Amino acid sequence: MQNVTNLDEYLARYASQLGRNAQHALTPLHNPDTEPPQVARLLREPFVPQAHVITGCVKALRRQKAVLLVAEMGTGKTLMGQAACHTHAAGKPYNAVVMCPGQLTKKWERELRLTIPGVEVHQIESWRDCFAIQRKPASATWWIIGRDRCKLGSFWEMAVLNRQGAAVCPDCGHYLLDKDGARIPFASIKKARMRCDACGTPLWKFVRRRGAQDRWAPSSIVKRKRPGCIDYLVLDEVHELKGSDSAQANAMGELASVSRKVVALTGTLTGGSAEHLRPLLFRLQPASLVAEGFRFNSGITEFNERYGRVEVRETESEPIGTENAMSRGSSRSTSKIPRPGIMPTLFGQHLIGNCVFLSLQEVADKLPQLAEQTIGVEMDDEIASEYRRIESVIRATIQSLGPNDKRLLGPMVNALLCYPDHQSNWEPIGYRERSGNFVQVVQPANRFPEGMLAKERALVELAMSEFTKGRKLWVYVQYTDRHDVAGRLQHLLQAQGLRTEVMRASVKGEDREAWIAEHGPTADVVISHPDLVKTGLDFFDHEGRYNFPSLAFYETGYNLFTLRQAARRAWRIGQERTCKVFYLYYAGSMQERAVELMGKKMAAALAVEGQFSSEGLTAMNEDEGLEMALAKSLVENMDDLDAGRAWKSVEEATQAETVGDTETAIDVDALFAELLAV
Repeated sequence: MQNVTNLDEYLARYASQLGRNAQHALTPLHNPDTEPPQVARLLREPFVPQAHVITGCVKALRRQKAVLLVAEMGTGKTLMGQAACHTHAAGKPYNAVVMCPGQLTKKWERELRLTIPGVEVHQIESWRDCFAIQRKPASATWWIIGRDRCKLGSFWEMAVLNRQGAAVCPDCGHYLLDKDGARIPFASIKKARMRCDACGTPLWKFVRRRGAQDRWAPSSIVKRKRPGCIDYLVLDEVHELKGSDSAQANAMGELASVSRKVVALTGTLTGGSAEHLRPLLFRLQPASLVAEGFRFNSGITEFNERYGRVEVRETESEPIGTENAMSRGSSRSTSKIPRPGIMPTLFGQHLIGNCVFLSLQEVADKLPQLAEQTIGVEMDDEIASEYRRIESVIRATIQSLGPNDKRLLGPMVNALLCYPDHQSNWEPIGYRERSGNFVQVVQPANRFPEGMLAKERALVELAMSEFTKGRKLWVYVQYTDRHDVAGRLQHLLQAQGLRTEVMRASVKGEDREAWIAEHGPTADVVISHPDLVKTGLDFFDHEGRYNFPSLAFYETGYNLFTLRQAARRAWRIGQERTCKVFYLYYAGSMQERAVELMGKKMAAALAVEGQFSSEGLTAMNEDEGLEMALAKSLVENMDDLDAGRAWKSVEEATQAETVGDTETAIDVDALFAELLAV
């Protein structure tokens, strides 16, 4: 120790010993080194790594109610989730419910019939179908429901009217009074009685949810009418159910509450923020959170301060007419802004006993190479000048309104992200006062540029380069409606002789797999929003009819979950060609700030999954934080330990990294904070 002068040197010297101590201190529930996998008889045999993961999930289900299977895109989560339930059942008949994205319901049925012997599969199309779930099924019986359909139904809505801030009866107009005879404020009507005292009219009405075909939500029917019937609940792409108050997440909670066991599947556990995990853990495995004193609807800030990164910002303001900011009349306000980052202690406290992790490299021995690259492009002078004008007006307006006024948040961030890519169809940007009056802040210049912009030229050059190499390219864009970046790119690429197709949102989820099969063989380039293809779809055909091994994010957006999922549509089991992912952005613009933010979130998300990288988007992360730096240093210096899994092939798989996506509200706040920064 006398030669050790700092923490880095200590980790460099003793990391291996620290790793061995950790291994001795932890007793794994399943050890692939010493225990063989135990999987029920299936119609198709899982790979050895998949079999070990299935075994680990089964053992976890014997000990607890829920388990999170965090497996990278392309590892076969569907197979492993099915097999874990079937193996845990130990030959007994059971009911299993799958809640998955709507575009994957047919795929789940197809995969179940290919995997489970003698399986009976039903699609839940209506709440009426839920009554067919029998308490004692005769065989392995699976029920599949799209999560968008699961939440649809009617709900109670307040019928009370608002008269100058006070609640009045919708029928007789009588003011609603409390026990002291005072008028009840409209804002607190939820605490009022169910009927009007004057005329007896109900103060609540039962209405059909917009888009609902039925009167009842299937999840509510299962909870109230079929309790005790569900043996297993499988939640596919569970990261999309992370919201604390979303209808789909609440539907998941209803189903989980009446299911004996829950298997949650995801390839992207977190989008780089601790808050992405808190509601999910509460709904699936709340014991460790409750033990720390957290409650679902309280302690949110405390949780993020303990396990995430929060920037505390103090703002000092002075009264009008005061020249000295430090005078007695000045005031200070404190705000807390979530930042990308997750403390490593979150893993130890709340994840290590609830999660099973699997990377793609651990499943496939001979994956093709994956290369990721960020491409910064300088804006054309004319566009840059107008962009700077818009940005300066925005900055001045924000400063005049104050940092806590977020009325300009959405339109401003979207304008600064989109304008460099599309300079037409812009209406005045501004905000509405409380009176409803619209205040115009800035009118972006509407130009119809001749020729190509700088980033468009970069994309066309990239597409032509890939085309000459016999490689198809899939391009992701964020703006496809009023500012139709997708349509403009299609026109420019077709002008170069490239056969280019655009997948629009009008293609229904259940039809997108067939759309790719139809257009993939003839298209050189396909353009789409990443949300349309982020889950359950492959960009290559196993029969060799088409293959899109190159992906380009022309616009990254700021949803890390979506980005990570969409970036892995080509690099999957069965892919034989080298895969490339490109991220384009305008240097010195809000696009670059968004990419940097995504890099920070990426680094945090990967660290939770035990991966550290300095390539691709994570290379944009210049602020990884002390905790992550120490964890990274520890892992990198454990060179004499077996860093891989026991099942890993002697022939090393090609080194690679992962990409991912995030909750819009937190990301926009972070971008807003970036905008305010001088």
